[in-house]
Amino acid sequence: MIGWIILAAIVLLLVVISLIRLGGRAKYDANGFYAYVLVGPAKIQLFPAKPRDETKPKKEKPKKEKQKKEKPKKEPVESGEEKPGTLGRVLKLLPVVGEAAGSLKRKIRIDHLVLTVIWGAEDAASAALGYGKANAFLGMIWPLIDHNFKVKKCDWNVDVDYGKQKPEFSADAAITMTVGQLVSFAFYYGIKLLTNWSRSGKPSAKQQEASL
Repeated sequence: MIGWIILAAIVLLLVVISLIRLGGRAKYDANGFYAYVLVGPAKIQLFPAKPRDETKPKKEKPKKEKQKKEKPKKEPVESGEEKPGTLGRVLKLLPVVGEAAGSLKRKIRIDHLVLTVIWGAEDAASAALGYGKANAFLGMIWPLIDHNFKVKKCDWNVDVDYGKQKPEFSADAAITMTVGQLVSFAFYYGIKLLTNWSRSGKPSAKQQEASL
């Protein structure tokens, strides 16, 4: 009985871990650009890097003298079979990479996408023209985002300010996917890439017949 309870607890824990969302967040405004890694509710700042505490003394690592050893040169081994080159093997992986990209696109979720554009220019005519172009640009890119990704929250705000001399932009976007989705994606396509890479390294049937 205790064994079943432990097994159920482990399964429940794995299910909970698989539902944790991982991803990234990028933010740009008048204060600059910021990038974060998202792990569940936690947010870890990547850029700009936080300043280090200089009050702590730095530990000096003892320097080790490296002795250079001469490696024996390996003589090239002649083989009757011509194996495919690296470039050719990489090109054979492109269909799998394309399939993986399409699958990853369906798994990624845009948690929020907030974009604000306040158009300003030196004269009113230029400001109005820029405002129209900004609206047209957002109208073109939104269908591409909406048709290719799952979008939880999206907010566009385009305005014009005749008192400003230049446009102002701000953007905030976060994308995530669950741990379970990431593990299943990496496992499936990792095996597929390794299998195709291994097969592409073997000489083709025509080359084997020619070597006989």
